Amino acid sequence: MTLVSCKHEPPPDLDGTLAEDCNPDTVYFGNTILPLLVSNCGMSGCHDEASHEEGIVVTDYYSLMNSDIIDMGNASNSELMEVITESDPDKIMPPPPSSTLTADQINAIRTWINQGAKFNNCVGCDTINYTFNAYILPIIQTNCTGCHSGGSPDANLSLTNYSQIVSTVNDGSLMHSLLATGGYSMMPKNTSGLQSCKIIQIQKWINDGALNN
Repeated sequence: MTLVSCKHEPPPDLDGTLAEDCNPDTVYFGNTILPLLVSNCGMSGCHDEASHEEGIVVTDYYSLMNSDIIDMGNASNSELMEVITESDPDKIMPPPPSSTLTADQINAIRTWINQGAKFNNCVGCDTINYTFNAYILPIIQTNCTGCHSGGSPDANLSLTNYSQIVSTVNDGSLMHSLLATGGYSMMPKNTSGLQSCKIIQIQKWINDGALNN
């Protein structure tokens, strides 16, 4: 297995129904797990649909489950958990020089699997509060740092801390990338873009001065 990093109107759920209200004790596939896997693993040459290294595709729920790396309800018996928590640098995924997943990200994947690895999604984006450390940084970490971190970040751009992120605010590239304007391609890659409420959070944070708060 080779995993490589590289209230508004409710959105449709992943199965075409309306998403449920977010429960803070639940980890949701559409909100957290899919963005993490796409950002860190589901790019060209790795585990997107075209490359499918080792027969593993992580860019949608059914392909992920058919890749046979998740034991629903049992994280300790799931190959996905084994490789992302591996201590051997030659076996851990994502492999060096890419950054490994954070402890919080690993715990989110573990919790989602133990909760049944459900095909779920939720609505609960707060557009009133949008401080950097509590809201903006987690959005970037979940959706962007898989590609934009480590020893060889995409476009030679790291987005792991405030100074790096605010530099993309100052040159306009952050919002252009999120909106696919100004000649920029849609980011995050291999997605249809961030949820609109998350974009609103980022835009409001920028409008208020992009503070390190």
